[in-house]
Amino acid sequence: MLSILTVNFHNTADLAELVASIRAHRGNESVELVIANHAADESAQLPRATDLPIRVVEQPNLGFAAGVNAAFAASQGEIVFIANPDIQLCPNAPTLAREYLSAHPDVGLLLPRLRYPDGRIQPSVRRFYTWPVALYARSPLRLIPFKPSFFRDYLYEGSDHVAPSEVDWGIGGAIFLRRADVSQNQIFDPRFFLYFEDVDLCLRTWQAGRRIVYHPQIECIHAYQRGSALPFNRHAWHHAASFIRFIRKHGGLPQRPAAR
Repeated sequence: MLSILTVNFHNTADLAELVASIRAHRGNESVELVIANHAADESAQLPRATDLPIRVVEQPNLGFAAGVNAAFAASQGEIVFIANPDIQLCPNAPTLAREYLSAHPDVGLLLPRLRYPDGRIQPSVRRFYTWPVALYARSPLRLIPFKPSFFRDYLYEGSDHVAPSEVDWGIGGAIFLRRADVSQNQIFDPRFFLYFEDVDLCLRTWQAGRRIVYHPQIECIHAYQRGSALPFNRHAWHHAASFIRFIRKHGGLPQRPAAR
């Protein structure tokens, strides 16, 4: 079984689109959807389906990482897909992901290619942070159309992603993994309320000797809105707080461990 884990916080319209895409593109796969609901007033609006098992885990808003962990604890699938509520599956995605993970036991995390609703490819994979990248990303210089070479390198710009390839990390809105690779029943570190839970997971995966692969033939649609891009809102505050928490946890900005 494939367990799709998501978190609802005023995203019921997006969840309806996610459910529709699961029903349309699950193929012959056995799939369940587990929703960690952080908005009690929306419980009655959450999607229901007679042909798709949907389980709802009610909990207070403890953050995205804690919500995914709660959904994981209530799930049963051997393969797990972490999905933002604004994700939609594309044809054959569940089957291709299962087949790839089955054929590559050394892969710890599998990242699909994401597209915007208009079909454009969304840049969704990154190299691990360095201090120049971190400072540039939060400075007004980010608004200038020209990007310095170190930042283009951080975004993997110019990389030939036509075949599955190793990457440092990818955004946490769409990640396939195995249940057997999750320790202590927690995918994410719940201390990250929002942001950097994905960077932390990917770093820990590499440190454990497992590979992270970006697979461009497995695709999802992502109606992405980068809330942290504006400097003075709650998303930017969460991003900054999680960045500091990440530095404290790892003693700086570590890079991918050398191949063993």
